[in-house]
Amino acid sequence: MKTPSVSLTRAIALLSLSACLTLAPAHLHAGAEPISPVVESPAPSPLHALLKLDLSSDYITPRGLHVENQGLVFQPLLLVFYNLYSNKDGFVNDVSLTLGAWSSFHTRESGREAGHWNEFDPIAGLGVKFGKYWGFDVNYTSFESMTSSFETSHHLELKLSFNDAAFTGNKTFSINPYVAFWKELKNKATVVFNPATSETSYYFTLGINPTIDLKKIKFEFPTFVNLVDDNFYQQANGASGGSGAAVFRTGIQASVPLSFVPKSMGFWSVYAGVKYYHLDNAGVLDGNQVLGAVGSREKDLVQFHGGISIFF
Repeated sequence: MKTPSVSLTRAIALLSLSACLTLAPAHLHAGAEPISPVVESPAPSPLHALLKLDLSSDYITPRGLHVENQGLVFQPLLLVFYNLYSNKDGFVNDVSLTLGAWSSFHTRESGREAGHWNEFDPIAGLGVKFGKYWGFDVNYTSFESMTSSFETSHHLELKLSFNDAAFTGNKTFSINPYVAFWKELKNKATVVFNPATSETSYYFTLGINPTIDLKKIKFEFPTFVNLVDDNFYQQANGASGGSGAAVFRTGIQASVPLSFVPKSMGFWSVYAGVKYYHLDNAGVLDGNQVLGAVGSREKDLVQFHGGISIFF
């Protein structure tokens, strides 16, 4: 029921590693000109990883499902990236494979078979950077309930993004616009009231992630709206939830790099933020009444979160 609060494309564009330069000392011989030191930089590793440990006040999916609003929610994310191809001078600049997993653990037991481990989502994706400023990602996810609260669902996401920071050369401020198409492949990723009238569906996302990078602190304002198909959500009476703008989300997140951590241990940062959701679909509101969140049918939701991000 959750794709990672974080999109797979945003995780790939997150950080880059710098290779350490090894300097060989110059050897001077009598009567000879000084010999310049040979500078060699080892080839960058094609394999990297991102570990994100997130603590939150709620579990709210990008589709507006309010799963939990009691106690603390711990949601770790692990992504492994493998670079398959790089060519800065060609039309296709980079091709990377992504594999990973996301989970949700709750201090309050909930679900059909009540437990603390609520959900497990495997992730696989292929990302392509092209034309210097563009990115196209193909991502697969499945949502598995560890409390047997819903059938495992499978999904495909296609995402096109534009790197305006590289286009303008402005390293301090960027907007980072994107558009995505999200499709259910098997089983529903939302609440099903009447299986006889339920069918797989899709939605489009229009989003931006305005970023102010002051080096010692970075501010992000991730914002998006989901435009759903008529059958994506289902009302309690079995009717479709309706089409159009269903979920609007915005917020602010501040992150600070932990520069005292040796680079040999990866790039560490701490972050904290708040997310605001506005829900405008009868189906998602009906669905939230039967999920784990207590008494949740509100159209306006607020979520506080923070954690540690480590890139190797």
